[in-house]
Amino acid sequence: MSESVADIGQAKKGGLRWWACALIALGAVTVLAVPALAVVGIVAYIGHSVSETSPDQPFLSGPAQQPDAKAPLACPERCLGLESADSMAVTAEDASQLSIGGELRGVGEFEPSTVAAVAPNVGEQWLEVGGDGQCAFFTGNAPYFAVGPDATSDDPISWVQTWQTGDETMDIAAREFETSEEASTFMRDLHGRVAACPWQDLEVPSAGGLDTTLVQITSQAAIDVPDEVAAVGWVREGTPGARWRSYVWDLQRGNLVVQVRVLTDGRILEKEVAAFAKFQADRLSRLETATR
Repeated sequence: MSESVADIGQAKKGGLRWWACALIALGAVTVLAVPALAVVGIVAYIGHSVSETSPDQPFLSGPAQQPDAKAPLACPERCLGLESADSMAVTAEDASQLSIGGELRGVGEFEPSTVAAVAPNVGEQWLEVGGDGQCAFFTGNAPYFAVGPDATSDDPISWVQTWQTGDETMDIAAREFETSEEASTFMRDLHGRVAACPWQDLEVPSAGGLDTTLVQITSQAAIDVPDEVAAVGWVREGTPGARWRSYVWDLQRGNLVVQVRVLTDGRILEKEVAAFAKFQADRLSRLETATR
């Protein structure tokens, strides 16, 4: 679904076998000491059948994203925290919008951590397979950059919830920044990185026996969100195209950024993910804040 590798040993319950198998395909069998999910959408399509599960899906057209909210919620200090992010967990009815019906991990099943505790090991592996440092947003399973100064941040992060049905997976994660300006800077940085990273040529054996794995990164069309919310979304796909896609939306309000990710083998369409991201953005806009 997305692209970090993390140790689930510090989680309250066991790991995800499907993702673990994909890790083996990647060749990253070493368990890294970081408290998070093992998420490996970067190469998930490698172990998939060579047959297509859906026709090619052109990307949605629409206005370009704006990484800044129209009417930002100013938080010179903390006004939304990780406990607020727990309210972004969804019900089975909510998840059915994506035709996903099984809650794999619920609120509280994974311990919160910090960027600094997770990012360095993830970033190291990303660089080892040939990833560009500025494109390290691609490897995160929460709103952080795995390479660079951001990787040393003490900002708390959490993995709120994971849903899975067959090969379709959706998860929600969050990061609490100290101020809304720091969160806004992160969103602007992410927006710029997506544009600067149209593809990555990774040193990973592919299903066809080639020596490298091409991964394309494409900015999504803007979605209609409340004025206090900013939204930056992108798509990861590898050859041969829409057979495997990872859709990622980072949603910001004040000092909180909530990430929604969907991994699909082609059965979930971009328009369905966009509608779900908008649904989550609307919920984010309604969270109670310490300033109100």
